[in-house]
Amino acid sequence: MKHYPSTDLKQNLGDVLAAASQQPVSITRHNKPRYVLMSIEAYEARFANDSRRAYASEDAPSEHVEILEEYAAELDRD
Repeated sequence: MKHYPSTDLKQNLGDVLAAASQQPVSITRHNKPRYVLMSIEAYEARFANDSRRAYASEDAPSEHVEILEEYAAELDRD
């Protein structure tokens, strides 16, 4: 995995994107890996079977909203 300091991203964006199209790339801050940049194809292949999903509140399924509302009501009662 190639590593690029976050401070160099602006100057080397083309190189970073080219590298990320081939394999995941580590973005470092203070010489420590902090982020990973990868192509959407690599991401989808790696997490294709992951059933977890994040929603914006306005896009969440109604049954999820109901569960959260019930939990919030319980917290209010305590």
